Amino acid sequence: MTVSAPVRPCPSAGADRAPGVDRAAGCAAAEPRDRPDAGQRQGPGPLAQARSVSVIIPARNAAASIGGIVRAILAQRPPGADMEVIVVDDASTDDTAAEARAAGARTLVVPAAQAGNPAVARNLGARAARGEILVFLDADCMPVERWLRSLLDAHDRGEAIVGGALDLPSDLSFTARCDYFCGWYHVHSRRSAGYVVNHPPGNASVRRELFLSTSGFDERHPIAFAHEELRWQAELLGRGLRIYFEPRAVVLHRNRSGFRNLLARNYRWGYSAIESKATTGAARMAWLYRHPCLLIVLAPASALLQTLYIVACWLRAGALEPFVMLPVLFVARAAYTAGMVVGGIRWLRSRRARGPIEIRPRWV
Repeated sequence: MTVSAPVRPCPSAGADRAPGVDRAAGCAAAEPRDRPDAGQRQGPGPLAQARSVSVIIPARNAAASIGGIVRAILAQRPPGADMEVIVVDDASTDDTAAEARAAGARTLVVPAAQAGNPAVARNLGARAARGEILVFLDADCMPVERWLRSLLDAHDRGEAIVGGALDLPSDLSFTARCDYFCGWYHVHSRRSAGYVVNHPPGNASVRRELFLSTSGFDERHPIAFAHEELRWQAELLGRGLRIYFEPRAVVLHRNRSGFRNLLARNYRWGYSAIESKATTGAARMAWLYRHPCLLIVLAPASALLQTLYIVACWLRAGALEPFVMLPVLFVARAAYTAGMVVGGIRWLRSRRARGPIEIRPRWV
């Protein structure tokens, strides 16, 4: 039973959003809408000087939806700008590539030896891209009106890295909605704009020369399947840059259905959480990840605290449905913490064999 309305995109003008006031305040809120200082600005924005944009979409067996996504992106082409959509086909067994080309996209194929690795697909697309602004979008995300305009406006104001909002479609199943609420409580359009310590790659943009100056998405297992963005984002944070969250750049994220998928996805995210966040420092409460052994010991007990935190974030944002879902969300977070324990122990053992653990500081 649905208790609250779906999370809807903010009005494009943002008239009902007071600057610096977070509708989900208290839940690791983004910093207020201040502008970066002169040392952090990257020069003129894409519409003032840069006239090219590349949208990169890793896709696997997305033939049913990829054409509509590509057309929705191309419909938002800025006047006078060169824009390309690159769909990177990652070992699809359907007509994903053909549907993407028919809709107007340029297609690439992940080499067979590296197939099934989303980080490889994103890096392949980024290296082949010609645009001065790289926009990363997932194949299960449908952009809404003014999505691209909002990302580019942020770059035009001088932002180097921009993350957009992932909102909830109205027609998802119960388990898919649970999966959504478990994963995107920090990146929906009811939050205010501001600076964050990381942002998922499903809806994010960065200046091309900056991205290519980093190590790119982490292609190592298991990080390649969750938290693969933390490495390059951490490298840019280490240079004094910041990640700007723009809630008006909205995509609708279609989480998969199925209770098994809900558990598997949360376990996968937990499995690489300690390793990826401890070694990059690109995390909320980054100080905790300086003590990976403590995190592993406390992980089982933290499942309930994580669940309550997630529900509290959504309640502060005005979404009541997660409260009704609390038992299922708890089971999902239990799977997440189980992944933390197993993955954390594996990582500590492997690091012990290779030498001291390198834990980088938090910059933001």
